[in-house]
Amino acid sequence: MSKMKLFLLCGLIAAVLLLPQLASAQGRLDSYGDGLWNYYQGKSRTTVRRNAPMFEKINDSGDILLDHKKIKGVDLFLTGKFTNNKLSVLQITTPFPEYDKCNKETKDLSRGFAEVGYALMGVKFDAKKQCRQLKENGGSAVCTADDMICVYRLCPGQSWALACSVTEK
Repeated sequence: MSKMKLFLLCGLIAAVLLLPQLASAQGRLDSYGDGLWNYYQGKSRTTVRRNAPMFEKINDSGDILLDHKKIKGVDLFLTGKFTNNKLSVLQITTPFPEYDKCNKETKDLSRGFAEVGYALMGVKFDAKKQCRQLKENGGSAVCTADDMICVYRLCPGQSWALACSVTEK
């Protein structure tokens, strides 16, 4: 019986030592578990710094680069912003194909990017009930749920971004 207890104790120690590594693997662009938003939303700056693959300040606006991956030749960037020491905005950015004018095809392509972005974030919206389109600057899609909002531009320019944020209560 003592060998069994020793085996279980070793297993428990290994699990405790590996748990931070397993948790941090979920917060990566190439290993996002049940979603990047679900993983990072509301976490403290210290927790995000410990678990994110990167933690580099990229501008004076407080944006932090959390991950960068090239997946199937496409650059993806994950950035975050903090409010009151909690992650409040998480954004996925990627280059967008060049286009001449904002038209239906451009908007459809942007919506296709959004489907991938929503899958990476781990969020789902009922498009008819929770999403609306704004007309300013070529248009933006805005989707809201009880405690969050996600937005992306339909005609984004050189880079496409999906930003999700907490809603104020």
